[in-house]
Amino acid sequence: MRKLILKLLFITVVLIALIAAPSLIGNKGYVLISMGNLMIETSVVALGIMLLGAVVIWVLIRMLFGRAWQLTRLPGSWFGGRAERKKQRAFYRSIQALAEGEWDAATQAADIAEQGEFEGVNYLVAAQAAVARGKHDTATRKLNEAAEYPSSALAARVTLARMALSAHQPKQALAELDKLDVKQKATKPAIALRVQALAESNQWATLESELDGYKKVLGDQYTIWSRQIAKGRLSEVASKQGAIQLKTFWESLPRKHRNDVGYQVAYAEQLLAQGMHQEAQTMLLDWQKRGPQPDFLPLLQQLALPNPAPTISALEKWIKADEDNQELYRVLGKVAYKANDMTLASKALQKAMKLQPSKEVLLLLAEINEKTRNHESALAYYKQSIALKEK
Repeated sequence: MRKLILKLLFITVVLIALIAAPSLIGNKGYVLISMGNLMIETSVVALGIMLLGAVVIWVLIRMLFGRAWQLTRLPGSWFGGRAERKKQRAFYRSIQALAEGEWDAATQAADIAEQGEFEGVNYLVAAQAAVARGKHDTATRKLNEAAEYPSSALAARVTLARMALSAHQPKQALAELDKLDVKQKATKPAIALRVQALAESNQWATLESELDGYKKVLGDQYTIWSRQIAKGRLSEVASKQGAIQLKTFWESLPRKHRNDVGYQVAYAEQLLAQGMHQEAQTMLLDWQKRGPQPDFLPLLQQLALPNPAPTISALEKWIKADEDNQELYRVLGKVAYKANDMTLASKALQKAMKLQPSKEVLLLLAEINEKTRNHESALAYYKQSIALKEK
C-alpha cells in the first residue's frame, strides 16, 4: 500500500509539471503523429497527459491481475483449494505407496507433493523411495532439501548419517550429525549414531571422553559401549605396538580403568591373542581372589598352558564352595583337556553333564575318549550329542 501511494504521488507531480511548465514559459509545444492516412495533432502537454494516463492504467491493470492471481492461490479459494487438495492426495498416496513397496508410484506421487507445504515430510518420503530404488544420489538431494525445514532437519540428518554408516563412511556420518543444532544433537537417535560413527572411525579417545555424558540416553547400551571402548583402545595398542607396549599401556592407565571389568576383560583378551597365556592366567586369577566372576570364566577356559596348576587349584576351590555349579566343572574340564590331563578333564566334564547336559560337553567327552582310544565310548557320546540336538 505504501508503494502504491508513493507511485501515485510521483505520477501527480509529473502531471503537474507537464501542465504547469509550458504555461509558465508561454509555449505548449506542438506534436504531429502521422501513420498512413491517420494524422494526430496535439500539444506536448496533451501527449504527456496521454502517456502518463497509459502508464497509470497499465499499473492499475497489473495490480488488479496480480491480486486476482493471488486470490486464486489462497487455500480458501476454489482454485487454490482444488490445487491444495491435489497435493494432499499425492502426499498421502506417496506414503501409502511407500508402505506397499510400490517405489515408482511413491516417487511419482512425492514429485507432485513437492509443490505443497508439508514441512519437508514430502521430501523425506521421496528420499525413502529413492533409497528403495537404489538411487542414493537422489535420496541425498531430497534429504538435504528436507533438512532445510526445522521440523524435518533431525530426521533428514539422521537418515543421511545412517546412509553414510551403511556405506562404511563414518567420518561422513559425523559430518552430517555436526550440522544439527544443540537440541537435536542431544536426541537419542543422534547420540546413538554419533557413538557408532566414532567407534567405526576408531576414535576411541574421543568416544571415551564423551560417553559419560550419554549414559542416561544410552541406558543398557552404555555398559556395552564402555567395554567396546576398552577393547578398541587395547586392540589398537596391541596391533600397532605389540605385546610389550600393551603391558606398558595397561600399567599407565588410571586406576579407575584398571579396576573396570570391561577394561580387564579387554586386556585379558589381548594377552590371550598375543599368546601371553601365563600373564593372562596371573591377571585373571588376581581379579578373582574373592571368588569366580562370570565375565572372566570364559577367558579362563581359553588358557592353553602345559601346567595350569594355579587355575586348576582355584577352580577346585570354587567347586568345593559351590558343588552344583555346572559352569565351573565345564571350565575345569576344558583347562585340564588343553593341559593334556585327560583323566581330570573327563571326570570334570562328566560331572558337568550330570548337572546340565550340553552338546559342547558331549563332543569334548567324545574327543577325550578318542584320544584315549576308547572308541565305543566316543561313539556313544557322539550319538548322545546328535540326540540332544534333535530334542
